[in-house]
Amino acid sequence: MPSQTLGIVKPDAVAAGRTGAILAHLERAGFAVRACRLVRLTRPQAEAFYAVHRGRPFYPELVDFMTSGPCLPVVLEREGADAVPVMRDTIGATDPAEAAAGTIRKLYAESKGRNAIHASDSDDNAAREVGFFFGEGELAGLWGA
Repeated sequence: MPSQTLGIVKPDAVAAGRTGAILAHLERAGFAVRACRLVRLTRPQAEAFYAVHRGRPFYPELVDFMTSGPCLPVVLEREGADAVPVMRDTIGATDPAEAAAGTIRKLYAESKGRNAIHASDSDDNAAREVGFFFGEGELAGLWGA
């Protein structure tokens, strides 16, 4: 049975023209793109999406960054129940200096704060995050969803 997760190609990677390379990397890692859309988050949207980080020192900078330009939320699917951990391994550590060779962040991230891609960190958050960007009707009937 397939499992899904959410990735977001962040504004730095979109602006640098790395969206296609990142999506191709994810497909080579065994993910299929099930939905995506280019969006420019408003401040309230970014604040709501990253609410779990509210109160942390990096939160204001994160919200500013995520509203600085377009980003690409992507619903990704793979066979098996391991979409979230495989995605986390595929993108690498938050800090590209600590990311493993060949991971998305090692290849495409500029810094810890401008790290090219977001990925859900749990199955529950993946479901919540997919729902944040894509309505149930948008995914119904797509690829067996």
